[in-house]
Amino acid sequence: MARKTAAKRTAKPDPKKVHKDAILVDGMGVAVLLPTALIPQPASNRGVPFLDRAIESGVTSMNVCLGILGIGMGEDNFRAMVNTMYGHYCLFEMEPRLIHVLTGDDVRRAKREKKIGVIFGCQGMASKIEGDPGLIAILHRLGQRIGQIAYNSRDAIGCGALEEPDTGLTEFGRIVIREMNHVGMLVDLAHASHNTLMETIERSSAPVIVSHANVRALCNHTRNLTDEGLRALADCGGVVGITAYSPFCETTPGVRPKLEDYIDHVAYVADLVGVDHVGIGSDFFEGESNIRFERFFRTRYPELIRNYVLETVYVDGFSKVDHLPKLTAGLLRRGFAPAEVKKILGGNFLRVFDQVWKA
Repeated sequence: MARKTAAKRTAKPDPKKVHKDAILVDGMGVAVLLPTALIPQPASNRGVPFLDRAIESGVTSMNVCLGILGIGMGEDNFRAMVNTMYGHYCLFEMEPRLIHVLTGDDVRRAKREKKIGVIFGCQGMASKIEGDPGLIAILHRLGQRIGQIAYNSRDAIGCGALEEPDTGLTEFGRIVIREMNHVGMLVDLAHASHNTLMETIERSSAPVIVSHANVRALCNHTRNLTDEGLRALADCGGVVGITAYSPFCETTPGVRPKLEDYIDHVAYVADLVGVDHVGIGSDFFEGESNIRFERFFRTRYPELIRNYVLETVYVDGFSKVDHLPKLTAGLLRRGFAPAEVKKILGGNFLRVFDQVWKA
């Protein structure tokens, strides 16, 4: 897909310089610590630690999943949530190259100091708060800044993307949205159903994000956003992070996507609602276990995984943190101006952080 309005420029920009200068925020960076085990993501096959590779690839900040749901196996509750928080607190004491992000200025500080900012997020708020919306304020005090309100199925808050029928938000869900708005926790609508997304946007007093999803018009998957959803998200000032998960990134059904297909999704959003409303939500999880992938994802969510296996579930050639500089070069080739690329890489998410977060 070519951009409808490619930017005019007189000189060919240097992808390395654009990438180096950019604040790069991964809206779904998944993890710096594996859940329950609380060990770092694995080194590369060359023995280079994950954190070294992330810094080298220009990552400024990443939204990580706390708790268990969607990232580990086992019971997901408030105790699991605070246990994974504790593991990160310990890591922050031991690793000076990490910054716990509480404000937008922490993201900027991470960039200045060539460190990585870790944003506490989660997948599925309902189980974390165990029916008590008062725990949202507690989790915010403990450092959580992003809360994904659904995960695939129906829960106490609302419907996930795979649920039928789609009944949208519950009354408890409406209370949760109000509480998150009140304390300054950013609402994340990845994995939410269409009706849950639309109702949440209508009721939220602050911009929301979709940390990792793609365009349904290009890839007909219930995890992806319709044009109606994209317009609503843009109208509230929000951002969608385009994910490199193959089942959501295809542009030809059943064919493993490549980087150009990923950029097709970025360009579609930019052309439909404006470049201010699209970012990165890679969903790169290099620590994924083949056991968990096969028995948790493939067995339980075959309609989500489709024909993919662990080795192919990310975009061909764009599947790990090391590959992020390729995206900058690809966006420039596609016709995005350097200023637009910097918005996509992180500037758009940072704008929303500044609007929503309260220290």
